[in-house]
This record gives sequence, structure tokens and C-alpha cells, in this order.
Amino acid sequence: MKVLHFLIFIVTLSNLQAQQIWSLNDCVDYALKNNLSLKQNELNIQQKEVRKMHSKMQLLPTINSNSSFNKNEGRYINPLTNDFVEEISNSLNLSLTTNITLFSGFKNINQLKKDTNEHLKSIYDLETVKNNLITTIALSYLQILFNDELHQTALKQFELTKNQENRIETLVLAGSIAKGELLNIQSQRALEEQRLTQAENQLSLSKLQLAQLLELKNHQNLEVLKLDIDIPRITIMEGIESDYEKALKIQSSIKSSELQVTSALYDLKIAKSNYAPNIVLGHRTSSVYADNAVGYSFEEQLRNNKQSGIYLNLNIPIFNQWAAHNAVNQSKIQIENNRLIAQQAKNELRKNMEQAHADQLAAYKRYQAATKSVLASKESYAYTTERYELGMVNSYEYNESKNKLISSESDKLQAKYDLIFKVKLYEFYTLQTFQL
Repeated sequence: MKVLHFLIFIVTLSNLQAQQIWSLNDCVDYALKNNLSLKQNELNIQQKEVRKMHSKMQLLPTINSNSSFNKNEGRYINPLTNDFVEEISNSLNLSLTTNITLFSGFKNINQLKKDTNEHLKSIYDLETVKNNLITTIALSYLQILFNDELHQTALKQFELTKNQENRIETLVLAGSIAKGELLNIQSQRALEEQRLTQAENQLSLSKLQLAQLLELKNHQNLEVLKLDIDIPRITIMEGIESDYEKALKIQSSIKSSELQVTSALYDLKIAKSNYAPNIVLGHRTSSVYADNAVGYSFEEQLRNNKQSGIYLNLNIPIFNQWAAHNAVNQSKIQIENNRLIAQQAKNELRKNMEQAHADQLAAYKRYQAATKSVLASKESYAYTTERYELGMVNSYEYNESKNKLISSESDKLQAKYDLIFKVKLYEFYTLQTFQL
């Protein structure tokens, strides 16, 4: 038996150690480090950074070396004497070429500006994904707190009813009261046991949802930090204009949509550069070695046969099947489309803020009404309890009054957490933080 008790103790201790108490900040920090969508967005930032570096390098000159080996048979031109010969020979050609684009309609410069803009946009896109994740986690966290309080309330009510059932059962056995009273209280106990089971299931489900957001495997071991959250203050405002203007400046989704318009403007400049001439300055150095040049070493041939020259290429587009013209028109259309997308994002932000503002006011009124309902239900329950103890009302009326109190307390609890989330959600639009 001692060994068995020791093993039970070890298993219990390991289960307790496996349970970690998670605060909201713990949940957010863990998700920011492990969420796969965030990691994908971080990789996208790295890709944009590589692309930006590539565009920077396009402004530099290119340097390339080339070599070729030739085996000649039959009649051919000797590369050293330019005479026709008929013999077998081997030759080696070496060259070094460098060139730089002097002018291309500022295509490379605008491409660099666009890629820099795209890199910044990817950063704001990552921030948007983070904000959405934080909001979702906060809602799930609050849901656990709500379900936990609801479970504790249901457990207390069940224990009280169970004790009351034991007391009434004793009175029935003593013949003091009718058996019908016991049946009524047993029915009430069964109802509250059902509520307790539902509360346990809802608590477990909310833990599962948070664990899935955090991508944890064992949601049964997930325990959140119990918080005594005060009811937040609500500032009654006639409108949201001042907050909306502030949100426009800090919301990453709005910044991203505006940068998308900027990228389209750079695409238009890049498309227009196809109308401009292209000027490339280059320099080439080459030499040749042939094995049939008797009396000259490898180094001497390379030195004696060295050639170099500077060239300037000018390419003037005249007609390219309207490719440049079509690219310009497509870019103009994309600019207007991106502007509509940006305006749509702003309109969506306004709608969400207006809805959040209205929701927090409605939630506040609902909480006030629920508070009044609980006070009234408590007074009614206290009055009914006094009459029940005096035998003036039966257990059915007593249980009905008790159920009304339980229902009103549940409504108040739900209204409380709904109010907390609605207020914090509205604050999130202007603060970009979610603190409990």
C-alpha cells in the first residue's frame, strides 16, 4: 500500500508540474513565437528584403569573364595570322567584359524604390496578422475566464442544493414534511447537475480553442491566470471622428493599403521607362592562344594578342507591338484599383469602429440591466427563502425563485465579460494594445 500511495503521489505531482499557469501576456508571447502564419509572414519579409538587395545590385556594373577552347581541323583561318591554313590546331580564347547601364528611363531606380516600398508593406502586413492573432487570443482568454466563473457558480449552487436535499431527506424520514418536497428538491438538484456538466464542457471547450490557437497539444493541462477584472470605464462620445483619425495613422492594415497604391505608382513609372532609350557603356579585354604558333610561350601569346575596347550601346524603342503602351495602361488601371482597395480598407475600419462603439454602449446598458435584475432576483429569493422556511410557500415556488436568481447571475456574468471585451476591442483600434 505504501508503494501504491507513493506512485499516486508521484503521478499527481507530475500532473501538477505539467500544468502551467498562463497569463494573457504568456499566451500572446508564445503565439507570436510559434504561430505558423506569423512565421510565413516573416519569411515573406525576408524575401522582400532579398528582392530589395537585388534591385540595389542592379545599379552596379557587371563584370564577367569568358573562356573557350577550340579544336580546328581542315581549312580555317589562323586566329594569329588571319591566313588560311590546313592543319590541326588547338586554341584558347580568354575575355573579360564589364558594362554599366547609364540610362534606362530610371527603370532600375524606380524598381529599387518599389522593392523598398514592398519590403515596408510586408512589415505592416506582419503587424496586421499579429494584431488579429492577439485579438483572437484575448477573446478566447476572456471566454475561459467567463466559463470558469460560470463553472464555479454552478458548482456552488449544486453543492448548496445537494446539502439542502440531504436536510430535506432527513426531515422526510422523520415525518416532518411530505415526500413531495424531497422529489422537488431532487428535481432541482438534477437540473443544477446538468448545468454544472454544461459549464464543465464549455470550460473544457474554451481551453481547447485557446490551446489550438497556441498550437498546444494537451489542452487539459492548460490553466489560465485567474484575474479580478474591473468593469472598464466607458466614455460616452457623440461620434468616433477623433478616434477614427487616430486609428488611420496607426492601423497597420491602413498603412499597408496605402503602400500598395505607392507600389502601383512605381509600376507605372517602370512601365513608362520602356519608352525611353537605353544606353549601356562597356569595356572588353580579350586574348588568344594557339598551339601552332611556334616559338611563342603561353604568356607571350596572351600578352601579344591582347585586345581591348570601349563600346557604347544605344537602344531606341520604336515599335514593340504596343508592349510598353499596354503595360502603361495596365499600370494605370492597377493604380485606380489599389486606390479603391485602400479606400475600402478605410471604410471598413470606420464601419468596424462604429460597430465597436455601438457594441460597447449596448454592452454597458446590458450590464446595467443585468445588475439591476440580479439585485431584484436576490431580494425576491431572500423573501421567498424566508417564506419557504416558514412553510408559507412550497419547494416548487422556492426552486423557481432560485432558478431565476441563477439565470440572472449568469446573464450578469456574461454581460460583464461581453462588456470587457467590447471596450478593450474599441481601445485596440486606437492603442494597438490589448491589456486586461
